[in-house]
Amino acid sequence: MWVKALDSAPKEGTMVEVELEGKDLFIAMNNGCLYCGENRCPHEGIKLTLGCLKDGRIRCSLHGFSFDLATGESSQTDIENMPIYPIKQENNKIYIEV
Repeated sequence: MWVKALDSAPKEGTMVEVELEGKDLFIAMNNGCLYCGENRCPHEGIKLTLGCLKDGRIRCSLHGFSFDLATGESSQTDIENMPIYPIKQENNKIYIEV
């Protein structure tokens, strides 16, 4: 089910937090693409929005682990991958499939 999350996309290189259907998510704009993932590092549970975006990855501010924005793949083989969610933009509105 697609749910409207934002009235417009975040600016390039930024993230915003959203809560949808009881899930704490982030929406990021990186290199002109929109991404959505769970706003919780699988390692220690800290909000990923406290970290930064770089080279198509989101980096956790606590231990520096990073996750691929497109696939959720972790930079460390012993750390779980980040859950990601399908995202689309229609008429400037941002929708997430939850």
